[in-house]
Amino acid sequence: MIEGFYGPPWSHQARMHAISFLAERGMNAYVYAPKSDAKHREEWRVGYDTAELAEFRELAGTCRDAATRFGFAISPGLDIEYGSAGDRAVLLAKLAPLVDAGVDWVILALDDIPNRVGLAAEQVALVGFLRECLPAEVRISLVPTEYVGTRPSPYLAELSTGLPPDVDIFWTGPTVCSPTITEGDARAWRAALGGRPLLLWDNYPVNDSVMEHELHLGAYRGREAALADVVDGVLCNPMRQPRASLVPLATAAEFLTDPTDYDEAGAWDRAIEAVGGRRAGALLAIARACCDGPLARPEALPLHGLAVALEAELDGPGWQAPLASLREELTALREGATAWVDEGADHAPADVSDPLGAELAPWLWQARAEAEAGLAALRLLQQVKAVAVLDPRGAGRAAAPDAESALAQCFTLLFVWTAAREASHEIVLGPRFGLHAAVVQLDDGRPAIDIALALREDASVIDRLARLALHSYQRWTERGVEALRVVVDGDEVSPDDDGRFVATPGATVLLDADGSTTQITTPAPPFRDPRLQ
Repeated sequence: MIEGFYGPPWSHQARMHAISFLAERGMNAYVYAPKSDAKHREEWRVGYDTAELAEFRELAGTCRDAATRFGFAISPGLDIEYGSAGDRAVLLAKLAPLVDAGVDWVILALDDIPNRVGLAAEQVALVGFLRECLPAEVRISLVPTEYVGTRPSPYLAELSTGLPPDVDIFWTGPTVCSPTITEGDARAWRAALGGRPLLLWDNYPVNDSVMEHELHLGAYRGREAALADVVDGVLCNPMRQPRASLVPLATAAEFLTDPTDYDEAGAWDRAIEAVGGRRAGALLAIARACCDGPLARPEALPLHGLAVALEAELDGPGWQAPLASLREELTALREGATAWVDEGADHAPADVSDPLGAELAPWLWQARAEAEAGLAALRLLQQVKAVAVLDPRGAGRAAAPDAESALAQCFTLLFVWTAAREASHEIVLGPRFGLHAAVVQLDDGRPAIDIALALREDASVIDRLARLALHSYQRWTERGVEALRVVVDGDEVSPDDDGRFVATPGATVLLDADGSTTQITTPAPPFRDPRLQ
């Protein structure tokens, strides 16, 4: 794990908990590299004080107990004078007490700075200086200024030929947050580096910068098992939320421990159970609504597939079953969203002793709003369909769409959908607008942004359901007055004025309201319906 995001650094206790939790699952390295720690980047010349060094020392002890390598990254590239004896002395003075505290791995992070002619040679000289001055047992790695892509470049060629042979280089894959990374990608990058040691800085599940409104709770995926034959190690960059990060990180640990036999679904279930504890069911509901991100497009959301199935059946008689499946998913999400949240509080977790609830709180509130809007859309869809209740003896009651009931539900949907869209910027069930860091290499090695990877718009499943319901309502209003027909085993029967009819138990019952059909396969429609009260 490499804690390298922009945003508030994790607390000391959260860091130690994560190291122990992940070590139990096979991870064996931790790197401290939060870019929001001023002493890591902007104020890299400023040394850590006595209290901070004591925490590093305790962290080193936790790593030793967990058989985990402890790395410290420093990022002086914003303003270091590479050839300055003074800056070199300051850099060494900054690192020495950390090595004394137990750091056994130093990462020189020279990423996210402008490239220029001659930069590689200056960086090579600085790495060489550190290799000469730091103890031989301290491992040294480099995060280069060019760290994405699969193609060679003059910078990489100069870097690879000049670095000491035991210094490994970090790489994030074909892009910053790579949806997929293949064996071929890794071999191409390793070739661009002259075959030297290669570490994958995997930017998942990180959610900093333009992704701060996302919660990446999906399982680790999109990495070929054969990567293990090419790279010398993989470090995953976690989210700003330490407890929530343990869900995807635990699945990554299972993959990295045994890439060939990795069971993505099983690993996800086990991770949610381990992290969620007594609230595992609620966490699963939230995770199913927040499992998209850099590695999975919104189309991978379980609710998206259910929405597609409903759309396919909506104009036929079998619409009730997919609508009921959507209702179950959204009801689980609504209930899961209240597992930690105090109904009377404003974005505050009910159980403040549970750090996971505190981290999830903004998404829990958004999830509840989205679920209410989705359920309102489903109710409106039901209101413009003929429905019936049917008891085991065959006594039934049917109802055609009713203008007053449908109008009331249409207003409800408009209100709660507006509330969901205005609730917050947190993304649940797909983004209305979202961005990902998608820097890639052009054919000539220069950097560029892949817009198709970077931009995601109009991908909210709830918006899709709301528009579907409103469109169905509009179509119904244009059809005019509907006559209800009840057909039992192919024969039309005449319901009384209250819609009551009798069917043989087990018979096939079909309702028809001027071409809109419903097959009755359950004792009651998915939602309690005022037309049948």
